[in-house]
Amino acid sequence: MRTINLFKILLLLGLFGLFTACSDDDDNNVTNLPADDDDPVAEVGTIAGIATSSEDFTSLVTALQAANLVETFDSPGDYTVFAPTDGAFANLLSANNGISSFDDISAEGLDVLLKHHVVAGRVFSSDLSDGQMVETLAGTMLEVDITDGVVTVGGAQVSAVDIEASNGVIHVLSDVMVTTKALTIAQVAISNPDFSTLVAALSQADLVAPFTDSDGEFTVFAPTNAAFEAAGITDLSAIDNMDLARILKHHVVGTVALSSSLSEGQMIPTLANTKLPVSLANGVTVGGGNVVAADIETVNGVIHVVGTVLLPNTIVDVARDAGSFTSLLGALSDTELTDLFNFDGDEAYTVFAPNDAAFAAISDVLPTLTTEEIARILAHHVVPSKIMEGDLSEGAMVTTLAGTKLTVSLMGGATINGVDIVATDVEASNGVIHVIDEVLLPNTIVDVAKANGSFTTLLGALDATDLTSTFNMDGGEYTVFAPTDDAFAKIADTVEGLSTEELANVLAHHVVATKALSTDLSDGQMIETLAGTMLTVTVMGESVYIDGVMVQIANVEASNGVIHVLGDVLIPSSNSN
Repeated sequence: MRTINLFKILLLLGLFGLFTACSDDDDNNVTNLPADDDDPVAEVGTIAGIATSSEDFTSLVTALQAANLVETFDSPGDYTVFAPTDGAFANLLSANNGISSFDDISAEGLDVLLKHHVVAGRVFSSDLSDGQMVETLAGTMLEVDITDGVVTVGGAQVSAVDIEASNGVIHVLSDVMVTTKALTIAQVAISNPDFSTLVAALSQADLVAPFTDSDGEFTVFAPTNAAFEAAGITDLSAIDNMDLARILKHHVVGTVALSSSLSEGQMIPTLANTKLPVSLANGVTVGGGNVVAADIETVNGVIHVVGTVLLPNTIVDVARDAGSFTSLLGALSDTELTDLFNFDGDEAYTVFAPNDAAFAAISDVLPTLTTEEIARILAHHVVPSKIMEGDLSEGAMVTTLAGTKLTVSLMGGATINGVDIVATDVEASNGVIHVIDEVLLPNTIVDVAKANGSFTTLLGALDATDLTSTFNMDGGEYTVFAPTDDAFAKIADTVEGLSTEELANVLAHHVVATKALSTDLSDGQMIETLAGTMLTVTVMGESVYIDGVMVQIANVEASNGVIHVLGDVLIPSSNSN
């Protein structure tokens, strides 16, 4: 028995389409064929007629019928058919290849499979030579090997030759020649023992089904068993199924991409929403892995064999692999922000990433925060561009996803908002990580008011009038004369009777569009508010009054201004303009 290994053929011979279902020669002896050239059946019978009349080709005839090809080989023409016996088909259907019946082969695949055994014109055994390449009706190539008088075609032994028919000639094969073009990606992988780990991983991650769909279109960069071993992946059960699925999807493209379509610097999007960079500098590498065999075409796509397991390398992947960002990753998951940093898009990010020790330092604060507040804190650590350490400069201000700003200092080591950067330039496929040892808390006027706890009514009014965002980001600077909850309680009935527009006007009457510390205020000064109204400043000794209301606490600074706390609400009068 002769066994042909697909992977060896691919690597050693460069034939991307042939493997065989092998059988013992004794099981494939043809017993019901014309005995010699003088037999009248051979003289007048068609290829289809000869096959139908023989008990040894019932499987072949069944396949021809399923593929609607009987008429083709029952009509005038000139064909050479390399015909597998029933024993050859039985071995094919019993092998570990994902094919247990013809129903497991798509209509397109069955058509290709059968045409892979047919050559246009009459090719007699005397026309065959060692090393000859013969093109089939499927557009595939069969290699002829003649060694010590034994003839094989496409790796299958020829057991009988030159059976003439009215429309061609038949050579009998002991094996079925199976081109990968007739199979699905899953069947090719299952058939090849060099992909047993890949098949097991796909099965564990419940991902086999998509690659059995003959209507699919995929490009798979398929790691060999040796690639999994080199990556230290020897126990699949130790890997979380979701993580395993992500790794596998990182190897798959949702379109067909032959090697001829790859170009230097190309970024190929995967089913994991990641991207694989292509390099042609030293051979072909994709995602850092060498392509060791290319363009194994299948009925639902193409396989490129890679010698390395390709691991996704987004910010989330890098953080997970580091092992010291479990709290950060947990917070991203809780706030549904993981996906933002877990795929490769057109946006790159810089993350000032607090380590677990940093989160532990505020462990008493975190449980008191809402999901929205935690999401804001996380966004305060992210800049929507890639900034390497060399791009940082003294005093630079970078704007975060939260709309806040972070200040860089390089005096005595790099810091961000006064927090030490303990590791820099940890690159990822979608940006860069700089590690910090403290959590950065946003410090806008709204953040300060929330942290104080005495301004819930004011904050609620800002939300109700859609003014929160104005004071919740770093851009302009404001002075807010902020009434406490007790101050609003004094005029609760009045506030409840105000329309949204009137309430917004009251709030704007408390805000000046510049930062004014108490030392900047002078007795008798008139200052204009966002409402277009005027406030009168009175200074008596160390006390400051605004429209007659004393400032209880002055100079509560925020990143976008300053708060002066009032014990009463300032109500704009009709003549205050």
